Amino acid sequence: MLNKIKELFEDVLERDSGTVNPDDKFREYEEWDSLAYLSVIAKIDEDFGFVIPRDDFQKIITIKDLAGYLESHQ
Repeated sequence: MLNKIKELFEDVLERDSGTVNPDDKFREYEEWDSLAYLSVIAKIDEDFGFVIPRDDFQKIITIKDLAGYLESHQ
């Protein structure tokens, strides 16, 4: 799951492969903005069939946190 989330962020944010790490605070990425947020939410829905409630997403800090959240809600 973690690798899929890392690839998702690399794809959505147009980052080079290997530039997203599990402990990264994704909101600190230079590319992170409201469009990136919407794209990540949409891609998670598309790839995993799950929509993360906004309140829950606000509590997620790192790439690893997001992967863990998705694993626990599948």
